[in-house]
Amino acid sequence: MKKIVYNMDLCNACFKCHASCAKVHSDKEGLSCRKMKRVENPVTNSFRLITESCRHCEDPTCLNNCAHDVFSVDPITGFVITNDENCIGCQICSFVCPFDVPKFLNEKIVKCDGCNDRVKAGLLPACVEACESHALRIVDVK
Repeated sequence: MKKIVYNMDLCNACFKCHASCAKVHSDKEGLSCRKMKRVENPVTNSFRLITESCRHCEDPTCLNNCAHDVFSVDPITGFVITNDENCIGCQICSFVCPFDVPKFLNEKIVKCDGCNDRVKAGLLPACVEACESHALRIVDVK
């Protein structure tokens, strides 16, 4: 099982993870599955830019609440992947996801799949490969 982990202390907000994801998913009209988010610190009156994506939950609420078999967990990688052919665009998955991950494009689901095919071929996810500061890493979990 694999997880993409993020260390915000190493992130330099270069947006390379975001851009590489959009490039790999050009079939999704260049929509990146990585969000860049501004996090405010009212105490120091400062902010940071961080990146977020699907957390590939062990017990995914998107999968558990979808009545159309859009989501599955790859038994090799553990990534939550989609079969957007089954998606009817009801958007229930986006309402129940506590991390606001699933997005919709042309009434179909778009979410990070961990670059599942790349990982199964021995490659890194595009975002991890593009991250020169090593803020994103892929790790094996049990």
